[in-house]
Amino acid sequence: MKWNEVWTGFWALNKMTAFLVFNELSATTMSPDQAGGKRNLDELSDILVDQRITGKKVLVTPSSFLQLQVSTGYSVGRWIGEYKHGDPDRRLRIKTLVDRRMEFSECIPAEHLESGDVEYRFSGEIVRGLCTAVLADGLAISLLSTQEWNVASVRIEKSWIAGEDVETRTLDVLHAARSAHLEDHAEWLRRIRTPLPTNGGQLWERRAALFPSLDFCDSVEDQVKGLGGDGRAFRATMRGLRDLQNYCESWSAGTFDIHGINNASGESAATLQMYGEERTFRCPDGEYRLFEWHAKRGDTRIHFFDFPAQKRLLVGYVGGHLRISSQ
Repeated sequence: MKWNEVWTGFWALNKMTAFLVFNELSATTMSPDQAGGKRNLDELSDILVDQRITGKKVLVTPSSFLQLQVSTGYSVGRWIGEYKHGDPDRRLRIKTLVDRRMEFSECIPAEHLESGDVEYRFSGEIVRGLCTAVLADGLAISLLSTQEWNVASVRIEKSWIAGEDVETRTLDVLHAARSAHLEDHAEWLRRIRTPLPTNGGQLWERRAALFPSLDFCDSVEDQVKGLGGDGRAFRATMRGLRDLQNYCESWSAGTFDIHGINNASGESAATLQMYGEERTFRCPDGEYRLFEWHAKRGDTRIHFFDFPAQKRLLVGYVGGHLRISSQ
């Protein structure tokens, strides 16, 4: 899967998809006995069938999920095969989720999980599940194999190469190892319950409810409304705006950090010198500003301006690639 396919695995699904992403690190510590391993899997399954998670659910796991050992000689696959809970409907729902599970690289493009320039770590360990949960706006779920997973939020460290330096940023991951942890995720649960717009007109009309931390220049209205129906550009725009909103929701530091938004950057000095006027837009306060920052989603570019004091982003352009100096 390539980035220019606009995260096909994500958008080919029902628009109210709840991604439940398994944290593979929680399976590195096995229970001392089979009863403990079974208990951990039972708690995990409580999350999978919790009725507070509405809409379409998709379990996202490593390819070896069924082979994972939760105690010596007791695998996830064996637990599914021997599952006896006294509730046939519960067993069917769990088995269906497991049978239809998606691998990490099907949910998020592999180049974003295995990039040579970016790493995601927890306590020094490379992570894929926790990283996928952040990038897909999903919920990371863990086996309660140790008390470090008995939390509703997990912090991971994102590191990337910036010139000759390595920079880092801490990201908060929505997390659950017990169904009780869902009580801390009311906003996420509300978000996945809300039907998403199916065209640019609906997106524009509902922009304040969908993206409460984003503002828009007047010129963006026609650009968004012109997206039409459920096409590639529309899906790319939805995903990009959601990523900007996610950044604002977790904006803790006073300054804006472009590296906190996946696949976003500024413009080169040469591009700004040659084509700066194409990135200068009239803002709602009547001022004209240069919108250097932009998020890249497939062939779509979303240019925006940051306001750290308010922890808000102003969107100035949504559309195709603007001219750059190398063209």
